[in-house]
Amino acid sequence: IVQDNLGNCPSTDHINVAGALKTEMLDGVEEGTVHIDGTVNFAPPFSYFDLSDANGTYQVFNNVPIASTFVIAPEKDDNPLNGVTTYDLVLISKHILGLETFNSPYKMIAADANKSGTITTFDVVELRKLILGIYDVLPDNTPWRFVDKSFVFPDPTSPFSVFFPEYKTVESIQSSQMEEDFVSVKI
Repeated sequence: IVQDNLGNCPSTDHINVAGALKTEMLDGVEEGTVHIDGTVNFAPPFSYFDLSDANGTYQVFNNVPIASTFVIAPEKDDNPLNGVTTYDLVLISKHILGLETFNSPYKMIAADANKSGTITTFDVVELRKLILGIYDVLPDNTPWRFVDKSFVFPDPTSPFSVFFPEYKTVESIQSSQMEEDFVSVKI
């Protein structure tokens, strides 16, 4: 029996999947968990994951079967207060009042603390409770959201008017996918 215990022999029946989790300003998001779950004909479902490195990159090498259909779904649920300040409350209030509106759909997604699809004073209240320690986590949202980088908002001034993909579905793939990137949004 010949075995490749150290993984030195190339395999032609599996592909590589890689990408990056980066903010709108192109800063890498470290320790985001990227799940790759899928199926291939007549085989049990598969599930892999990788943590993003300091540059935000993740990679699953030589594990995903050719011709499979899979979903790539990133998440990061630690330290919800990281980066959240009372200045954010001021900026959200200015946006609500129309004094200084957000110039990016990703900033609007970040301001939607209660994940209602709108930016209102309720978002300010939820963030204030988080800052004051009344909440340990936002009850209706996660600390980070991830938007498929290839998605183009039809109306960037109204990102909630359409469904924006927070995961990617890849169907019957025949070659490695090395640019499965996401824009990371800190709530």
